[in-house]
Amino acid sequence: MSALLSASDLNDFISPGLACIKPVKEAADNNTETNDDNEEYGVQINAKGAQSTARSTTKELPSASISLQDCLACSGCITSAEEVLLAKQTHTILLEDLKNFKDEKCFVFSISHQSRISMSLYLGLPVSQFDQFIIRFMKEKYGFQFAVGTELGRVLSINQIDQQIIAAKQSEKGIQLSSVCPGFVLYVEKTKPEILPYLLNVKSPQQLTGLLLKTLLSKELGRDLTDIYHLSIMPCFDKKLESARPELVNEVDCVLTPREMVELIKESNVNIQDYIFPSQMDRLYQQSAPREWPCPSESWSSNLGSASGGFAWQYILSLQVSNSDLKTDIKEIKGKNSDVVEYHLLNSETGEKIGSSAVVNGFKNIQNLVRKLKPSGKVKVGSGIASRRRRRGIAGKSTENTEQPPEEAVVVANPTACDFVEVMACPGGCINGGGLLETEVNREGLITKYNGLPQIERLQDVQVVNGVLNTLKKYANLDSSKVFSYEFTKIEKLTDVVSVGNKW
Repeated sequence: MSALLSASDLNDFISPGLACIKPVKEAADNNTETNDDNEEYGVQINAKGAQSTARSTTKELPSASISLQDCLACSGCITSAEEVLLAKQTHTILLEDLKNFKDEKCFVFSISHQSRISMSLYLGLPVSQFDQFIIRFMKEKYGFQFAVGTELGRVLSINQIDQQIIAAKQSEKGIQLSSVCPGFVLYVEKTKPEILPYLLNVKSPQQLTGLLLKTLLSKELGRDLTDIYHLSIMPCFDKKLESARPELVNEVDCVLTPREMVELIKESNVNIQDYIFPSQMDRLYQQSAPREWPCPSESWSSNLGSASGGFAWQYILSLQVSNSDLKTDIKEIKGKNSDVVEYHLLNSETGEKIGSSAVVNGFKNIQNLVRKLKPSGKVKVGSGIASRRRRRGIAGKSTENTEQPPEEAVVVANPTACDFVEVMACPGGCINGGGLLETEVNREGLITKYNGLPQIERLQDVQVVNGVLNTLKKYANLDSSKVFSYEFTKIEKLTDVVSVGNKW
């Protein structure tokens, strides 16, 4: 294990071990036959005893290697392994790319809000000063020409998610699950393919930010998309695997976590304070963004909701806006633990539920959620022993004191009954991602710091969002499905004797 990454650091770590089964394909064109001066001959004897002599040759095969794409096409592991992560996307690989392609490519980077919070706390800086440092450091030390926050990509993702949930609700498709967490998506593709129909096919803020960056810069600079090198700084190691999905390879070239970025800073041997001096932040954000980047300052702001992106809360807000003719209330319902919460939009006058969403974090809660879902689209609700006991208790009470007014029903969190569930693999969500740095601040403190980020305003404007979408479709020459969609794949489970035996 490296000093930077270890199994204990990753919530999703599962070693490939003997289950890593990348198929070996022998490429005839690349294989070469070699003969040295000391040629060897072999004697063959057939069934009749006749002898024959043949010259012996040796085939040189290329060395085997495992890439991130191989991991995505294999069911040997559930998610990421350190050996694979280090093979493709690390800060040392980034330095090599900077050296090899400095004159050929335009280097740009985007950074998530969670990463900014984590690194600012680790370095002992206010978020605004950290933003100054990271923008100037990457530009002056390594030649990065542009830098943006990921809020614009998140707004585009939220907007598309809301549209798809509402369409699914109107057509009575039932519950919809978010697909912005690559750890959860890989878990479903490799172990629970029957859940694939529930996934909303909408790209994450990481990928949409990359697509928008490359599209606008390609037009602005008059260069191919492949000439734009996009580094994405994310809180989770699984984001590396997401960027390596075959349908997404041109949107993000490299993903680094705050842990790796701090290693890069340390190896650079710079004085952080040299990059921090009084400046107008709005002007700095604008100067660091592409010329046609919409609302540069607000790309570094955040939106209301969870520290994973607020997808569940934003859906409720969009429903509230679409039902503005009604007086409504939002009710929050806590789950059995802090990683499960529901939001209900209620008609204030009638109490009728207009819509609902939930947040489910951590694999234990995800497994409970998945267990209740059926491929038929129905869900198991109240089928356990505790539920039967509650029903018997309620039935018994109904025969007693019938003259007393009924008490208000206790609402229990049940994400499977919601319109939409925001699902994140890490306990606590993205603010607790495996790539974040360890600090003295606990999870609640991180969330408080996150909620202290400036809130977006104009980016929520429908005209702004539609303008961005039209720009993408026009300049990238893509339709909506190519702009927003993944290509989910059912990954076949291993059936060979050795691999199956290894699981015993």
